[in-house]
Amino acid sequence: MALALAGCNLSRSKGGEEVRPTLGTPIAWATARTATAASPAPTVTVPTVTLAPTLTPQPAAQATLTGTPFEVFTFAPTPTNTSLGIITLTPAPTLTMTPFQLSTFTPATVLTDASLGIITLTPAPTLISPPAMTYVPPVTFTPVIYSSTPYPTALPGAQVCANCSQLRLRASPGTAGDMIAMLDAGTPLTIIGRTADNTWVQVVLDDGRNGWVAAQYLDITIDLNVISVTGSAQDAPTAVASLGGIDVVSGVTSHARQIFLDGRAKGNLAHVFTRVGDSITASPNFLTPIGNGSYSLGQYGYLAGAISFFSGPNARGANPYLAASVAARNGWSTESVLSPANADPNVCKPGETPLACEYRLVRPSVALIMFGTNDSGGMPIETFRANLQTIVQISINMGVIPVLSTIPSKHYNPATDERVTDFNLVIVATAQAYDIPLWNYWKAMSVLPGEGLASDGVHPSLAWDGLNTVFDPDHLKYGFPVRNLTALQVLYTLWQQVLYDGDQAPAATAPPSSVQPGSPSEISCQGAPPPNLTVGGQGRVTPGLPNKMRSQPSTAAAQVGSIPGEGVFSVIGGPVCADGYMWWQISYNGLTGWTANGSGSEYWVEPYP
Repeated sequence: MALALAGCNLSRSKGGEEVRPTLGTPIAWATARTATAASPAPTVTVPTVTLAPTLTPQPAAQATLTGTPFEVFTFAPTPTNTSLGIITLTPAPTLTMTPFQLSTFTPATVLTDASLGIITLTPAPTLISPPAMTYVPPVTFTPVIYSSTPYPTALPGAQVCANCSQLRLRASPGTAGDMIAMLDAGTPLTIIGRTADNTWVQVVLDDGRNGWVAAQYLDITIDLNVISVTGSAQDAPTAVASLGGIDVVSGVTSHARQIFLDGRAKGNLAHVFTRVGDSITASPNFLTPIGNGSYSLGQYGYLAGAISFFSGPNARGANPYLAASVAARNGWSTESVLSPANADPNVCKPGETPLACEYRLVRPSVALIMFGTNDSGGMPIETFRANLQTIVQISINMGVIPVLSTIPSKHYNPATDERVTDFNLVIVATAQAYDIPLWNYWKAMSVLPGEGLASDGVHPSLAWDGLNTVFDPDHLKYGFPVRNLTALQVLYTLWQQVLYDGDQAPAATAPPSSVQPGSPSEISCQGAPPPNLTVGGQGRVTPGLPNKMRSQPSTAAAQVGSIPGEGVFSVIGGPVCADGYMWWQISYNGLTGWTANGSGSEYWVEPYP
């Protein structure tokens, strides 16, 4: 049975004596059926190839292969190429499998280490592992700069020009747009729109605010024509026309008489005036030659009476035309004349402002006041307004008639020159609100060649021969001769309509009763108690917590000091309503600042004593 299963046939020997297996074709039931009869085939020994990831060279050995060449069998059902790996000697980074088709086997007589290395198919070069690549950076790197077309860091972009500080950001294009903020020089801007004529651009600030500015005051880094048109300009009616319609001397009313009589009660002198302002006022070319008798009135001979009336002497024994004022200095602004730090320590009291010091020293009845030329260069207009009101209020409280003068045009800085009109409107509005005289020097200058300005574009021009108090047509083409003439016209009007009885005028028994800005009956401030102090008087902080002193009437202004509970201070200005508080300008221990009077119904300050 075992033999049968082994595929053997049994047959008798030739003599028939024994039965033995015979090698032959396997019996049919022991083999698999095929479609065709199998042909006898020679016995072939096929070597088995085993792939290994790593070949370790063995000692050299020789072997001899014998046999006859044979045909390559095609295996059913699908020819399959056997993949052989490229055997790479160590060190080799990776193994690469290279498929190939076996064609004809050529026996090799001797196997050596070399033959066991890389199996090479003809034609193929010997594969050599490349050396490791090393990156060597260049010694230096020189960037290529294209100077023909500079690229801005951000598109679109612009910035306020270097000489254009306090540029107005408006809510809409044109001068009719409400002012949102004042931009400093160099402020970066992103342009998002423009008017069709490119005169106004819509911009966004770094803090997210947006608005419109005049393009002429920007350094623009892009072509505006690629920006969409997003608005059209609408200009406000020009304020120049309204200024031009105001007489050179105006606003002299009965209120000026009340102030004068109150000043008489305080010891002020009827024949004395003084000057308050900046370099245009402090100049020796302003009225000083009148005091020396060096003048020619020409067709304005009627002014001789005013010259005589106001010749003093003042309380210091000087002729008012010749006397220098401690309240007028080069470069000063409204802040300067209200700061005790600027007072002359040789003649002024500790904590006294230059303005109050001047009034106390010379006892004037009239003050010719002009500020704004320096203020308009960068001061916020609301600060200027508050300071100017303070100057006016101190003057009235001390019995001095304040005459406010408009300022001449400026040809100095394109970004701030146009602010002159705005500041002049504040001056006009302040004079009208307080019912005090207005001297419209701007109007008198506006009709002169070059608007009466010197080559610096700021100061009034001088007559070619230095005679600035000669009032003929040739000399009156210059700024300072016109300033002197119009100043005399102001003094003449006050003499004729207010101070006509001079030293014989009766002293008032009470301060002026008319309502002015800053009086409790007119000023109210939502969220704050009514004003309870008086400019020129004293106050003190209520017992308990200290009061902060700030540089401006605003909670956002810098703190410059504090006043302890029950601390006594001098009131020099105010009140001003801002940020829900009523603010007083005060002087305390040599410091000048603003402090709030309270909150709700609670007072933080009170009159003293």
